[in-house]
Amino acid sequence: MSKVRRLLRGERPPGLYRLDQRLNARAILAEVEAAGWRGFHLDGRRVRDKESFLAELARVMEFPDYFGHNWDALDEMLQDLSWTPAKGYLLLYDHVIHFARSRPAEWRMARQILEEAVAFWRGEGTPFVVLLRGAERAAPDVPWL
Repeated sequence: MSKVRRLLRGERPPGLYRLDQRLNARAILAEVEAAGWRGFHLDGRRVRDKESFLAELARVMEFPDYFGHNWDALDEMLQDLSWTPAKGYLLLYDHVIHFARSRPAEWRMARQILEEAVAFWRGEGTPFVVLLRGAERAAPDVPWL
């Protein structure tokens, strides 16, 4: 059984995790969708700074047009998700190191907002998970899934 499947079944609590599996992102998202969750894949190869992070995340998560492209607006979007209702949410963020290496302070703020979204949805009783791949040096303190 895959680590992601264990997470989807509630055998691991929702949270921010590093993922070492080299499964195809489509395979992971198919597993997520089959469980009734909504999955998003952020390919971080094009993310180098706050602006590109916000733009790519807005695109893959299909944020409404009124998204303000700033940290406060991101926080609001991640704690709403009414435009994409689901049983749970999973963001697979690949190649995190590009953002973390080029703009460490901005990466720390993005990570904080992602962690706050996990905590918010936990309080709502809805799982929200962020899986980081390629983040070994960018987030060494984040536990492995």
